[in-house]
Order: sequence, then structure tokens, then C-alpha cells
Amino acid sequence: MKQSVDVQAIARRVLEVEGNQTVAAALAILREGLKSHPTSDLLHFHAGRLIEKARQWSTALGHYQRIAENHESIPPDVALGMARCYVGLKRVPQALQLLNALKGKDPGQEGAVLLGLAACERLARNLEAGRKYVEQALARDPDSKEAHHELGEILLALDPKDADGKALAEFERNVLREDLHGDSLDQWMRLLKEKKRDQYAQDRLEEMSRRFPEKLEFVFGYGVACNRAGELSLARPALEKANQLMPNNSKILYELGLVERVAGHIEKSRDYIRQSLRLNPDQAAALRTLGTDHKYQYGDEEFKRLNHVAAALSDAKLEDQVQLHFALGKAFDDVGELDASFAHYAIGGRKKRSQETYSDKNNKRMYQVLSQVFNGKVLQNPAQKGCDSDVPVFILGMPRSGTSLMEQILSSHPDVFGAGELKILTGVVENIEVGQNRVRLGDVEAAFPYEENASYEARGKRYVERLQRLAPAGSHYKRIVDKMPGNFNFVGAIKLIMPNAKIIHSRRHPVETCLSCYRIHFAEGHPWTYNLRELGRYYRYYWNLMKHWRDAMPGGMLEIRYEENVADVEGQARRLIDYLGLPWNDSCLNFHETDRPVKTASASQVRKPIYKSSTNRWRKYEAYLGPLLAEIGDLVEEYESEIAHLIEK
Repeated sequence: MKQSVDVQAIARRVLEVEGNQTVAAALAILREGLKSHPTSDLLHFHAGRLIEKARQWSTALGHYQRIAENHESIPPDVALGMARCYVGLKRVPQALQLLNALKGKDPGQEGAVLLGLAACERLARNLEAGRKYVEQALARDPDSKEAHHELGEILLALDPKDADGKALAEFERNVLREDLHGDSLDQWMRLLKEKKRDQYAQDRLEEMSRRFPEKLEFVFGYGVACNRAGELSLARPALEKANQLMPNNSKILYELGLVERVAGHIEKSRDYIRQSLRLNPDQAAALRTLGTDHKYQYGDEEFKRLNHVAAALSDAKLEDQVQLHFALGKAFDDVGELDASFAHYAIGGRKKRSQETYSDKNNKRMYQVLSQVFNGKVLQNPAQKGCDSDVPVFILGMPRSGTSLMEQILSSHPDVFGAGELKILTGVVENIEVGQNRVRLGDVEAAFPYEENASYEARGKRYVERLQRLAPAGSHYKRIVDKMPGNFNFVGAIKLIMPNAKIIHSRRHPVETCLSCYRIHFAEGHPWTYNLRELGRYYRYYWNLMKHWRDAMPGGMLEIRYEENVADVEGQARRLIDYLGLPWNDSCLNFHETDRPVKTASASQVRKPIYKSSTNRWRKYEAYLGPLLAEIGDLVEEYESEIAHLIEK
């Protein structure tokens, strides 16, 4: 009898703590309780229910099955929990068997049973049948967040692009409430990202995490949104708090690993990612990220683990297949099997491109628009006054061209803050009026309403305000660096809205740049990197546009070659600091010791002194680069003639 009383007291305490939104604390109480009462059905039920919330389906199912084994007939609430876990594991037949047995048995469970059946029909692609089940559930409870989530999932399955926004509306309904639906939050963030509304998502999550600071989903979602935006100073505290609210969650640990990698804390990052993999060993993204800084060798544990997961590659979802192909490409490159390596890069690239919309013609149109609208006459005689701030510094060029290295050198100066790769500028310049034209990119989140004819000065001020928000509180940096490489498209716009901003163009050997892009799995964007021929065409577009800026605004930017940085670190560092109008500081020569964010694939490389072997390495791979060389062979010759004295033979 005493045990029963103790168990009831533990269960009440669990519900009380859970009600205060501290799920991790509730789970901790359960774990302690199960040590004393390992056979308690009640405690196993609550454990399964809470672990479901973390989407750890197999573990939750284990708790439910432990209860079922003790009963001749499975208790209805346990059967329903098992069915939800089977749905989560996409084991539809097992879920249907349990749900059909529950149908019509208990009016209090009927809504949940209907939604379970709806999910099974959705997974089986019987979408209209699933929708009918949802409608029945909503007729019983119009405010059911589970029903609105399932409806959103079905609408999304019917229209994956969610062109009419109906699925997004269902998910948002579930997000902007105190008792939000966690899966709805994931889908809401994903759809807003696809619709180029990242800032909207970040702003709403910031608002909700402040209103409900103990609500895990809001805190974690805000941390992820800040990390995507490159705003590390905001992302880290949110994710650390999420980890306190729910320890031992693989998603949270992996996201923290990404943040620490950006911050340059490589060993701490690897520790987080290893913890995440211990909880979920088959995470393709985590395996690829862990392998980025690992030198694979035959027989080492990392290579064994990667090959073990890759053995089931064809059964993985498409995005995980892409991650594994890029991980294997890196691994086989490390051990010298270049045929296998480039086969994986090619296959991974094809699969990645199948998920992206991309057209070479769009780049051609972009070049025509930008070069015609932002011509020399406009840039040298602007029609309006811009923002006069000299705080912004732009480092731009192709990805993998040395932009991270330049930012690291500059950020080693006490008067300079490196803010990383920011997504601010495109929204600020969207719909800008230049002469008789309006520049409309069309797929970005505009910082100003389309009907508002925001002035150059207002646009520049908006950018500077967002930029300064990222520097540490109370700091007084004279220069803040945005090193988004793709800002090379907007050099003309920068000059109009912020004429005193400094622009640094980082150049690197065309093949070294393109090869490095081709072998990287970018977290987002850059669809032109996954096919060698398209990559070459994009490089030519970049090359021509930079030539246009050079001709249209002579002396309007500082251009530094990566190879020059390698050959003369101090000389080029002094050029950079002088260009920013700052006094020289010897700390700029110890850039690899600077503790600041690097949100790119170069995160670990810039923590090391420059190594001269980083030039002219592409010859090793020349046999695999035919389509690329066919597109940019003349540009290679031109660039190599400029750096002939620097190329290692």
C-alpha cells in the first residue's frame, strides 16, 4: 500500500512540474521514481507520454510496451500511446491495428483515435480519406490543436508548396498560443523559411519566448531562428536555456554543436554533436558535420560509424541521403579514393538539386538588370542622400574565396566586430527605386512595405540599426563586418544607401573557389554549387558583375586576392586596416586566436595559421573537373596570369 501511495505522490508531482512547463524536471522526477518503483505502470505511462513530446518514439514505445506486457488486454490509453508512437515511426499497419480496435470504444478518446487514423491515411497517401477523419475530429472539438496540426499536414501533402498559405495558417494557429503544438512549430518555421519570411518567424518567436520563458518550444525555436540568421549572440543563450529545460535531447544538442562550431569552440562543438549522436546514432547531418573536421582513415571509428549508417542509405529520407553522400565524399577523399569521392559528390549534388529550383537564365537576367540600373552615371551622381554611417564593412565575393579569413583578420582588431554572414541587406534593398526603375528581387522578405517608397537614407539607417543590434551590449565598435559573400550582387545598392560603407572584394583562383564550393553541403541556398557546369556558369556571372562594379565605380572597393593574403599576411592585413581608416594593431597577425563567430564551412580553418599549401591544390582533382573547366577555362588563364608569381609549381 505504501508503494501505491508513493507512486501516486510521484505522479502528482510530475503533473505539477509539467504544468509549470519544465518537462525536463518532470522527466527527472520520473527517472528517480522508476528507480524505486521499476514495475509501476503509472510511472511508465507518464514516462512514455513525456518522452513522446521529445519525439523519441522508440523509447516512448518501450515504456508503453512494458505496461502492455502486464495486461491481458492493453489499457486504452496505453494502446493509444503505442499507436501514436507507431505513427511517429511510420509503422502504419501496427498503428492501424491498435486504432481500429479502439474505434467507438471510449467517447473520450474518439477524437484522438480519429486523428490517429487520419495520420495513417496521410502516410499511406490517402489524403482525402485522412481529411474526412480530421473533419470529424474538428466537429467534436473545433479548438483541437492536434486536429488543426493534422489538417495542416494533409493540406501540405496536397500542396507541398502551400501556394495559398492554408497549411501555414493552420500551423500558425497552433504556434501562437501558450499550449502550442511542437510539431506545428517545426512546420511553421520550415514553411516561413521557404517563403523567405525568416525575420517574421524570428520576431514572433522572440515575442513568445519572452511571454513564456519556460516554454521549451518557444525558447528552442527562437534559438534556431537566431542561429539561421547568423545572430550568435542571441542564439546561444536561447539554446543553452532550451538544453536546461530539456537535457539529453538530440536536436537541442546538435543545434548547440552548430553554434559552438560557429564560435570557434571546435572541441566543445564536437562534444555536443557526439552527445547528440549517442542519443540518435543515425543522424546524417550530425555525422557529416562531425566529419568536417575529422581526417578519415581506414579502420577509424568515425569511418566505421559513417559506413554503418550509409549501409541503409537507400532507405533514408532524401535530405539525409544528400547529407550522407557529402559525408562519404569527404571520407573517400581523405583516404585517397577520388573516384568514389567524386561519385558521391555528383550523386549527392543531383539529389540536392532535385529539391531546389534553379535556372541559369535568372542569373543572366539579374546581371542585365543590375548592370543597367546601377550604371556608372547613377552611382557617381546619386539622386538622393544616403545614410552617412561609416560603421558597416562588407566583405563579399564568391563563397569559399577567403572571405572568412579576411573577416577574421579584421575582427582581431579591437575596434572591429565581425557579425558573420548576415541576411539583412537583401530585404533592405528590395523594391528600391533607382532612376525610373524599381529593383524587385521577388523572393526575399522586404524590410519596407512595397507601397512605401523608402528613401536611400531610411534604408541605410535600417541596415545600420540591425547591424549594431548584433554587437555585444555596451560595446563601442567603430566598424562592424557583414561578410555575406552574395552581397556582391548589391555593391551598387550599398554605395547608394550607405556611401561611407567600406567594401572589400575577396578574390581567389576560380577553380580553387569552385572546387571548394562543389564539395561543401551548404545548409541553405547556393543551388548552383551542386552541378559542375552550372557552377562554372555562375562563376562567370559573378566575374562579369564584379567587372561591372569595377568599371562603374572606380576605386569604390578594395580588392584583395586570397593568394596575396597567403604570401604576405602582414602586408595585406595592413592594407585592410588602413582601408578601414583604423590604426594598426599587432593582434591582427594573431587572427587564428580570435574568439568570434565564423558561420561558414571555414569555421575550423580560420582557427589555424595560414598554410601556403592552400593554393594550387586543384590540380590533384583536374581529371574530375572537365565540365567546370569547359565553362571557365579562359577565366582561369586570366587569373593565373595575374598571380603567376604566387602559384606553387
